[in-house]
Amino acid sequence: MNWPTSARRLASASVLSTALLFTATSCEEASDLGVELPGTNATSTEYRDFPVTASTVLQDSINTLKANSYLIGRVRDNALGTTTAKGYFNLKISPSASDTLPANVLGTNPNAQLDSVVLVMPFAPAAIYGSAASPLRVDVYPLTAPLDEQGVYNSASTAAADMAGALGTGVAARLNGTRTVRQRNDPSSSTDTSTFKLSEPNRTVRLKLNASNSLLTNVFGLLKNTSFSQSQLDAAWKGLMIQPTSNFNSAVVGFASIGSVSSAVFYYHYNKKVGTGTLKGTYSIPFGTQAAYATKANAPRYFTSIVTEPAAPFNQLQGASNSARSVPSSASGDIAYMQAGSGFVAKLEIPGLAELKQLAQPQATGGSPSIAINRAELQVQVQPSSNLLFALPANGYLYEVNANNEPLRRVFLNSRVERVILRDGLNQLGIGLTSIENNAQNLGYYQNAAAATPLAVSDVNRYYGLLMTSYVQAYVYDKLSGTTPAAFLFSPILRNSNALGLERAALDGKNIRLRVYYSKLR
Repeated sequence: MNWPTSARRLASASVLSTALLFTATSCEEASDLGVELPGTNATSTEYRDFPVTASTVLQDSINTLKANSYLIGRVRDNALGTTTAKGYFNLKISPSASDTLPANVLGTNPNAQLDSVVLVMPFAPAAIYGSAASPLRVDVYPLTAPLDEQGVYNSASTAAADMAGALGTGVAARLNGTRTVRQRNDPSSSTDTSTFKLSEPNRTVRLKLNASNSLLTNVFGLLKNTSFSQSQLDAAWKGLMIQPTSNFNSAVVGFASIGSVSSAVFYYHYNKKVGTGTLKGTYSIPFGTQAAYATKANAPRYFTSIVTEPAAPFNQLQGASNSARSVPSSASGDIAYMQAGSGFVAKLEIPGLAELKQLAQPQATGGSPSIAINRAELQVQVQPSSNLLFALPANGYLYEVNANNEPLRRVFLNSRVERVILRDGLNQLGIGLTSIENNAQNLGYYQNAAAATPLAVSDVNRYYGLLMTSYVQAYVYDKLSGTTPAAFLFSPILRNSNALGLERAALDGKNIRLRVYYSKLR
């Protein structure tokens, strides 16, 4: 990647600032930092920065089934390549309070007539990965069979669609539109009826389908029957697939599944009960949402398929047979990448851990270790000015992996879980934790994963800091069970998290270090 000259100058200044900051913290006393082992005395306390070798790997799939959002669109950038996201959905009856089934409108001859069918899909402004300047353009198709209630779906999955029965092609919706709303002059008053007009961003995509499509007219016919049921809907409309048009590549959009409802809305009119003229009605069928249902388990199934066509040199990572490969940061402009959704993660090799373990060897058989680890922090520098298209991930997590980039696993509560580095202060084998999933007592395994957070040194200079003293102590004092990790994957994804997006971090491959404070003992 070619960085602007100004960015290079900023990077140089930022790295210097970071070095000064880190140096300024190097004078801490051993008693301030922590720990000497019982029965020993510290002869000296020092810190060392152990270099970390960084590269980029591509994981084969991530969980997207019933995630907190679904993604649709395509975005192309010069760094990693082109990412395409398609959404697959079951539909499930759960009408809103404002809906009226056409069969239930009043009158002796209401004669409800279909006007239009629109997919109404709320999105978050922070979930536009790319540019909002161009309208989102998609094709919409019905599925040939509903998503299997027992099936396993992830980012590498697909489902068969009826490509000959398109519900809409080239359907467009603005991502940067506005709408006019009325607001009370005194919002705190319940009696003030005076209002003024206010323009605000319109954060809802509306995709108008082809209402003359036989599938949609058939479904509307079912809505005119008071016995309309979920089984009838499943038989007539087996599901949805929404994909970007072949010539759309400016953005991927995240649509919220929590706190908002995506629906296929049938707009219709019918005869007045008395007199002449017509009235209007709507009926909504939700999809891709959990908000319209009592529990997540009761929500209709949906998932996002995410395909990345990597640009060179990352194209050598494509394909299941290449999952063990990695692209060193030296081959990609001294940058390693991690990105949610796409499967790109940074591989970190820390040879200093083995060196520390050797330093800690007792001077006599059965004796105490030769050093005490007082504090250890992983410092991962973010490349300045590298987040124009994608926001920075809120967290990063470290997974132990073998030489083939496969996560190591341990048995925990009779299940095999990935060996993720746990929060500092905890036993790194998970002893004391009571569940795999999150629980109200904050004693879930993944719930207690150590989270690296981005810290700002200056306006343009940030780094991820991960305190991992307990892990380094366990590694050095041989308290980890199982295979010694060959490396670590630095990932923005926590395995049991339902979050889904394309947040990305470009990591400075030359400025990643493990800083360890330790005391030599006698």
